[in-house]
Parts: sequence; C-alpha cells; structure tokens
Amino acid sequence: MTSLQPKMWGERKLPPYVLLLFPAVTFMVLMYAWPFISSVLQSFIISGKEGGLTLANYVKVWELYRKDIAFTFAVTIFNTFLVGVVAVIFSVYFRLRQNRVSALLSAIFKLPIFIPFVVVSQMMNSFLAPHGLLNTALAQLGLVNLDKPLQLFNFAGLSFGFAWKQIPFAVLIIHGGFQMIDNSYIEAARSIGAKLPSVILRVLVPMNKSSIIVALVLVYSQIIGTFTLPYMLIGGKVPTTITVDIAHRVNYFRDFGVANALGVCSYIMVLFTAAYYLRSKIKEARQEVSQ
Repeated sequence: MTSLQPKMWGERKLPPYVLLLFPAVTFMVLMYAWPFISSVLQSFIISGKEGGLTLANYVKVWELYRKDIAFTFAVTIFNTFLVGVVAVIFSVYFRLRQNRVSALLSAIFKLPIFIPFVVVSQMMNSFLAPHGLLNTALAQLGLVNLDKPLQLFNFAGLSFGFAWKQIPFAVLIIHGGFQMIDNSYIEAARSIGAKLPSVILRVLVPMNKSSIIVALVLVYSQIIGTFTLPYMLIGGKVPTTITVDIAHRVNYFRDFGVANALGVCSYIMVLFTAAYYLRSKIKEARQEVSQ
C-alpha cells in the first residue's frame, strides 16, 4: 500500500496541498506573472536595436508623456473618489429605504454594468458632442448657445463617462456589504439619538469598510486600464491617458520599448492600491485568527 504521509523534500516535508495548488499557481504565472516580468524587461530594451539594458525608453517617456501620466493619475484619483462617494450614498439609500421605488432604481442601476466600454464610449461620444444630445437639450432650455456649445471631450466628459459606467459597479459591491449589516446596529444607534449622517459615518461605513475598499481598488484599476473611452472621447489630443499613448506607440511606430515603459508606469500606479488592499486583507485575516 502506498503511504498517505507527506513526501520528504530534503529534510522538509512537502505539504499534501501543494499538488492541488500547482494548476492554479501555474495559470497565474503563465497568464499574469510572466507577461508582467517580460513587459518590465522589454521596457529597458530599445526596439529594433541590439545592445544591453538602457533607460532611454524611460527618458523618452518623461520627455513626451509626463503630462499624460499626470493626466491619467488625476483622472483616476478624481473618478475613484467621485465614484466612491456617490456609490456609498446610493448604497445607503437602497439599504435604508427598502420600498418599490428603491427596488426599481436598484434594478435600473444594474444595467450599465452589462454594457461594454466600447458601447459606453459610443454613447458618450454622441451624448457629449458639441451638437450632441446634452448640448441640444441645454440649448432648448436656453442654458447653452449652440454656436458656442459646451466642450466636453476633455477631463469633464471623461469623468462623466467613467462615473456613469463605474458607479453602478461600485454600488453592487458596496450595497451587498451593507445588506450584511444587521438592522439591530442601526436601531441601536437611532435609539441613542444618532442622526442619519452619524448612522452612516459611524455605523454603516466602518462596518462595511472591506467592501468599500474592494470596490475602490477595482474601480481604480479599471479606470487606469481603460482604452476605448479615452480614445473615443479624447483621441489624439494632449493630454490623454497612458493607454492611448501605448496604442499610439505600437500602432504607428512599432516602438514596443516605450510602450512597455508606459505600461510599467501604469503598473506602478496600480501596485500602490494592490499593496494597500493586500495589507488590509492580511490584517483582517490576522485579526480573525487572533479572535
């Protein structure tokens, strides 16, 4: 009979769950870790030239695209904050006002989640155009002169598009966390005279902190990695987002070195939130174990 005891690896025992983890770890390495490492290495190589590693690609990124990097970071931070605040407000409303109106609004809110970004981009392109639906409607109300319409193919229009797409996604996550909070906590806070803002800020939000963090991290990452919305609203204007610059370097110049350097810049932006998220989850896991 074969022994069920863990095999020996040198002087250490090989845990039996290693074989179970092997397929998942292999998939993660091939699909995520290897492309990431390859992209970082390629960012130090000049496309079409032989030679060692160089920082020339990063120098070119700094000279040509530093405004775009700052623009990308500003758009991401602003929209993540905006989406977080609005999503919490709507999630609280859906949690505390459980009636037909809130149920209908909650169902309507889920629709943008299933609309691809390319469709959202085309919608926003038609809605925010100088003579699009928004400017035409405002002109009918006498708020805008169509000879000088609002110019929204910029930071403002991009923020509107991201908010329209990402708020329902964040509400879905945050509202699910609020639903897990027992009504007894809310009733206890109200019984001692807590007003609605206090109930939200001192009871609901702290108890749903993990869901809010997850929603913000996912929204932040999606905004940085979105290509179609910035491309269709801003296109080749300056400033634009990093994703548009990457596509421009690859499609027009076949310059994979600079494109990978721009990709590394986006990785760095995302790594901060990923590190914070992992740190918070590890902290929560340690607290659960200690309890």
